[in-house]
Amino acid sequence: MGVAEELAPSFTQKPQLRQEDEGNRLVFECKVLSSPKPEIAWFRGETQLVEDSRTSVKIQTIGSNLFLVVLELDDVIETDAGHYKVKAKNKFGEVAASINLNFSRK
Repeated sequence: MGVAEELAPSFTQKPQLRQEDEGNRLVFECKVLSSPKPEIAWFRGETQLVEDSRTSVKIQTIGSNLFLVVLELDDVIETDAGHYKVKAKNKFGEVAASINLNFSRK
């Protein structure tokens, strides 16, 4: 009998940022290796983000124990700037990574 792999979460790709919809939508993406599937939490500063009309969080299986983790921000405004952190956690451990969002004046 095979034993299911047990893996604490680890990043195979740190958070990256891309703009869509001419900058009106920001998409943060990272890839996490984990077994079982991790719980994901996104933060801006110390505040945990919750899904609403402008914020969506997705986790998609893209391989064996590999997950694509996405945070989308719609109708982006200057107050969305700041220090973002993603945490991935399962019963074997927890990992976190950060990315800064800065706006440059046009």
